Amino acid sequence: MGRWQVGSDDVALADDDGVLFVPARRLGELFDLAESIRDLERRQADRIRAGESLRAQVGFGAYLTAREEQPALTFREHLRRVGGAIEE
Repeated sequence: MGRWQVGSDDVALADDDGVLFVPARRLGELFDLAESIRDLERRQADRIRAGESLRAQVGFGAYLTAREEQPALTFREHLRRVGGAIEE
């Protein structure tokens, strides 16, 4: 696939957004990560249903304030600092 080699020891995972090829030996690690993302998103959704906006949960106001002092600060970096990054 492009510049990547896909072999018989790889697994293809696909959805409407695309395809991901993963070494079969790393599936357990990937599933653990996917479960942690799912759990975090469910907790966020529960808090939203309880009346707390996602904006408040991730400290978006604090991010905007920090950006005034550090213009290069990305939202992803902010999420890492506050524990809101779901991709990692």
